[in-house]
Amino acid sequence: MSFPESSLASATREGRRARYRGDPAEANPYPEGSDDHAAWKRAFEAPDGEAAEAEAPGGRAG
Repeated sequence: MSFPESSLASATREGRRARYRGDPAEANPYPEGSDDHAAWKRAFEAPDGEAAEAEAPGGRAG
């Protein structure tokens, strides 16, 4: 049985991909003030090492 993917995990992945593509920060598709918007923005702005650490179990995300 598979479980649906977390919206926050998806937003995080999308934010990271947007950064890799060179998209502008204004490309965040989520409503400002939403948890998804914040997750996308954190992933977009975080250096790769910090993003991986925050997403890992027991990471600093909180």
